[in-house]
Amino acid sequence: MFEFLTNVYVVAVALLLFNLTIFIHELGHFLVARWRKVKVERFAIWFGPALWKRTWGGVEYRLGCVPLGGYVLIPQLAMEAIEGKVETPVEELKPMRARDKILILLAGSFFNVLLAFFTAFILWKVGIPADEGYNDLHVGYVAPDSPEYLAGIRPGDLIVAIDGKPMESWDDIRMGVALSLSRKVQIGIERNHARQTLEVLPARDKIFKIRVLDLDHASVATAAKVTPGSPADKAGVQANDTFIELAGERIVSTTHMAKLVGARKGQTVHLAILRKGQRLEMDMVPNTDNEDHEPRIGIAFVRPKTIDVYPSPVALVKSSLMMIVDSINAIAHRSTTGVGVGDLSGPVGIATILYYAILNDFRIALKFLVIININLAVLNLLPIPVLDGGHIVITLIEKLRRRPLNQKLIETTHMVFIVLLLTFMAFVTFNDSNRLFQHWKATGKDGAPAKTVVPDKKP
Repeated sequence: MFEFLTNVYVVAVALLLFNLTIFIHELGHFLVARWRKVKVERFAIWFGPALWKRTWGGVEYRLGCVPLGGYVLIPQLAMEAIEGKVETPVEELKPMRARDKILILLAGSFFNVLLAFFTAFILWKVGIPADEGYNDLHVGYVAPDSPEYLAGIRPGDLIVAIDGKPMESWDDIRMGVALSLSRKVQIGIERNHARQTLEVLPARDKIFKIRVLDLDHASVATAAKVTPGSPADKAGVQANDTFIELAGERIVSTTHMAKLVGARKGQTVHLAILRKGQRLEMDMVPNTDNEDHEPRIGIAFVRPKTIDVYPSPVALVKSSLMMIVDSINAIAHRSTTGVGVGDLSGPVGIATILYYAILNDFRIALKFLVIININLAVLNLLPIPVLDGGHIVITLIEKLRRRPLNQKLIETTHMVFIVLLLTFMAFVTFNDSNRLFQHWKATGKDGAPAKTVVPDKKP
């Protein structure tokens, strides 16, 4: 019952945040239209037949039954195929000045930017949760057969740059690798106070197809609990002991230690631990009495601590904007990046991310809300018919021609692009659904995703 109520809560909040973005966008159009004294017939959230509607002050406020999008019905800008038939006779409408049209069309994206900054300001005050090692860019475990190890990256290296761009967090590193315009990513590292640049051909995520670094960031390997009767228990390991060396090799992450133990099946493991500031050493033989028959010593690690980071509103909005720019650039260079239009997310992908963000921490969902609003602001200003940017282009052309374009031509163009847009939405929704299904299949019994990286085999 508790799990059901939790899912209901998460879905409700996800819908609220998603629709808040739509509402704010349409509110921008509406308020500026009223400010410029332009006729507004309807303010609608969602499309389709009305679930609820009320007329007030000459404007019909409506909630549609198709939970997608919204619109403000302005007769001079109406697209009847989507928004419905205009009720005001053409002869009763005053000509709308080009300046007013452009201001109204720009207002939607402007209000989304305002919401993004407002949300970013809240996060600047309350913080965004992140792993303790979020800003510690030291490398933990690197598999000996991985592209990163073969390129020269070793445990303990500090990642300082990707393709010459300075890195400040693991999010920066992940985005830098995924959207790098080079087939072989230039990774700048620092080792023993000396810097060098290594070329890495990263593996690709089997599900999402993006390039990822197959390595683990540094972390402290501390025992949370010790299984009674296990090799670690018999050797004297206690909760809160920190593992610092195994067979003389410094331990730099929990994954690193697990791999080192796993490579010593049937062998004696020599461990050095730190207990209350005192170094202790001990030997033990891992057992294989478990489901996968892999060597284990019987400990559970302390989960990484969560800290709060406080990016400035400008920094958070700027990073969201640069994410869009880098994504478009990566798609334009698909031959090297492998990122294509099919990798874009639609409503299903956005809703899924929101779902897990809310389930994890509401502040993560607010961070994603910043990204959604900046995305919507930018995409709506693209010079494509049906979008606000397309209307602005038409308005500018008419201003330069000093006469309106053929209305039939505009309507036909809009219909063509509506069909193209709906086809594209169906395409990305199919891809989102397929990725979601593949992700669920790849999820382990403990809820953690299984290893899903595969070598890049592109020539």
